[in-house]
Amino acid sequence: MKDGIGDWTLRWYLKLTEIIIMANCKVLLCLLATLTTILAAPQMPEVSDECLKLSKQCEDDTDCIHRLAVVQSACVTNTCQPQCRMAAMNLYQNRQGRNLLRSDASCVPGKSELEQCGFLPNKSPKHCNFAKLICEADLQCNSKWELFVSECEAETSIGQCSDKCRRHLNATLATTQGADFATCTCTDKDDQLCTNLKGTILKACMDTPTPSTPSASSPAPAAGARSTTPRSRLSPSSPDRPASAPASPVSIFTVCFALLLAAFFH
Repeated sequence: MKDGIGDWTLRWYLKLTEIIIMANCKVLLCLLATLTTILAAPQMPEVSDECLKLSKQCEDDTDCIHRLAVVQSACVTNTCQPQCRMAAMNLYQNRQGRNLLRSDASCVPGKSELEQCGFLPNKSPKHCNFAKLICEADLQCNSKWELFVSECEAETSIGQCSDKCRRHLNATLATTQGADFATCTCTDKDDQLCTNLKGTILKACMDTPTPSTPSASSPAPAAGARSTTPRSRLSPSSPDRPASAPASPVSIFTVCFALLLAAFFH
């Protein structure tokens, strides 16, 4: 009887030990899987203190926080939708929002799409409409740009650019905030404002000028054309010989001697 009880107790002890070991293995496997998932997950980007400070200033401004909320809801598709472009430009026109975008933008919602579409001031290339907005917000750049637009928009709209207009645009490009006009892009073919700015107004004065043709007042002589410069000619009466030389003295003497002989024999 005691042997039967001992065998039964041993079997249950072994069974319990097996259950405990299996349970521990499952727990360990779960922990390992969880740890692997955590390590494989993309790391959250580091957020700078400067960005957090500027974001707090934006949140304290009613107008800025409303504009930032639109960016957060519109810039989530990574496809550069018109709504995101308008939201970013709208945020930049607010002072606090402008300061926030000028930071590293590490805490700005939709940062990856803003960077992809060219709407971060510290990244290049920029969207041409955004480059124009940045230039217009800067006094030095805006003065150069306004001069170019006022004097040259009419001719650049038809694909022409005079030397004066080329100088005006180069003066804009020479400013810190105007340099991005040279490399700006349009991310959406349906954005007519951007394509007109880049493909017409800027392109006309950025293309290499065509070399000027020779002036009509001094045409080059055509091949085979006769020269109008007078040239010396030989006398018509003697085209191949020089003028006659004076008579030789020997010939005169011979003539006189013949006349004397004729008179003597006469």
